[in-house]
Amino acid sequence: MMKLKHCPTTLCAALAFLSAFSPKGASASDQPNVIIIYSDDHGYTDLGIHGIDAHLDTPHMDALARGGALMKAGYSSAPQCRPSRCGLMAGRIQNEFGFADNHADAGAGEGTLPRVYPTGTDMAGQPLLTIADRMKKLGYVTGFSGKWHCGPNEDAKKQFDPRGRGFDDYWVAPMTTGYTNLDLEGNRVPHQKESNPADANQNRVILQGQYAESFVVKNKDKPFFLFFPIFGPHVPMIKKDDPYYQDFPMHDYPQYNDAQDEHRRRGLALLKAMDDSIGGLVEKLRELGLEENTLILFAGDNGAPGKFNTSDIGSWNGSNNVPMRGNKGTLHEGGIRVPMFAHWKGTIPAGQVIEEMVTTLDFTATSLAVGGGDIPPEFDGVNLLPRLTGDSAAIEREQPMFWDFYTGQAIRMGDWKLWRNADTSVLFNIANDPAELTNLAYQQPERTQQLTKKLDEWSAALLPSARYDPDGRGSSMEPAFGGAPSNIKPDPRYLVPYDKPVATPYPAAVQSPGGHAITETQPEPITAPAQKRRSQDQFLKSRDRDGDGVITLEEYIGDPKGRNVSALTKHFSKLDSNNDGKLSLEELKNAGG
Repeated sequence: MMKLKHCPTTLCAALAFLSAFSPKGASASDQPNVIIIYSDDHGYTDLGIHGIDAHLDTPHMDALARGGALMKAGYSSAPQCRPSRCGLMAGRIQNEFGFADNHADAGAGEGTLPRVYPTGTDMAGQPLLTIADRMKKLGYVTGFSGKWHCGPNEDAKKQFDPRGRGFDDYWVAPMTTGYTNLDLEGNRVPHQKESNPADANQNRVILQGQYAESFVVKNKDKPFFLFFPIFGPHVPMIKKDDPYYQDFPMHDYPQYNDAQDEHRRRGLALLKAMDDSIGGLVEKLRELGLEENTLILFAGDNGAPGKFNTSDIGSWNGSNNVPMRGNKGTLHEGGIRVPMFAHWKGTIPAGQVIEEMVTTLDFTATSLAVGGGDIPPEFDGVNLLPRLTGDSAAIEREQPMFWDFYTGQAIRMGDWKLWRNADTSVLFNIANDPAELTNLAYQQPERTQQLTKKLDEWSAALLPSARYDPDGRGSSMEPAFGGAPSNIKPDPRYLVPYDKPVATPYPAAVQSPGGHAITETQPEPITAPAQKRRSQDQFLKSRDRDGDGVITLEEYIGDPKGRNVSALTKHFSKLDSNNDGKLSLEELKNAGG
């Protein structure tokens, strides 16, 4: 397996480096505090400093980003909650230890981060440590407040909840009832289930922030590591009797109807509550004189979910991915590019905007390096601190970033991103074209081959259960490259083309440089040996359950559970050239499907 290679950093060398950037009065032996804030289903649009939507009200997050480094090309390691969180905890692309999606079983039960590497992986049988485990070994006290989602919230054997994964103090709860060994005054209490009223001062995200503050108060005199996975703007939506909702104004989005305007309002109100929660934590750091000795890293866990699938709302949570294509669950930019920034007063110069790729796995590596530890060779992230402090002009990254999900696979190396599924391969200069509008595979065949080879090699080393399966769940999810239906109202926040921007129905269809839509002409897909495009004969046999030589719509859809039936029905109609309600082998071959 191709892995990142790091020059080992001794503890003394790391502390010597840190001493050059230590706040006034700190000695070389001081270890900075580290806080990772991880939002949930938070679309790229919804950070006010991006300037995409004027209705955002996130002054505290904006101030942190403005006072440090805004990462405009920040990525999560997966377009879904659990794998993204497990990747961050482990410092590796989660597929490499068998954890591909929310329902993955990597040897510890469905949806649970394993304690050892599964059989068949590169480190089989070795302990799978979390960043909290590693920071504890460096002498840090470790804390947790928010949504866990890497296993059960409370494990009777104390193996797979935060207690068993390296966290000393904790509030484990997505909502207002959860498990804790901490009270809101900063005192240690016996492990217990606690129910807190969701009143004006304690909606779920405000409460999570209060427990994060309590952890800081309790450990103000020790080096601490805090993981603060705040549960928003993920559904459930904010309650309508919550003051944050009642105080947030309604805005009229010209492309939305009244119900959608209302849903957006609820999403923005929860984001406002999140912002105040984060602001309260920062104010506590200032009050205790800790701000200049605390590195704060912020990122979303994946993009916002889609909307308007079967109704005015669908699965939408009120957050947006403008101007990125796609949404949660896809490997388009809207599924994996997330709000991201870093702040360390007095150490990270203010006003930086970093356009290079940064990943949430870099947060794991950076936290470890800041604490004085060595970055393990298996890690898929790099230490960002030299770039953030200005000691280095660029992020030193030897290997690409890879993604594998049930909707396809992707690789980004430098400015370039290749995306593929069983039927299509496309190439984007993602630095120039973040909205993924122009497929350059025709113009860049050598680069396409180069990225394909690297993706093939990485993919081949994954467990089959953690590798893209075109016949599995992803078979019902078509790529978002064909463009929005013609009756979609233009969203003025999407401005394309870039040279003379106009409001455009989005997503716009992906174009080849010659002007052809990708749906009209495509290069032959280049896929890994284990994932070569299925022949039309094999596809017919796999769907023809009654053996009559044709595929009905019911056979084409298969098990409707978890499938986008409307999308499959639409695709079936396109293939059914004679409109007889059946797909023959000839029709499949003519369509190339």
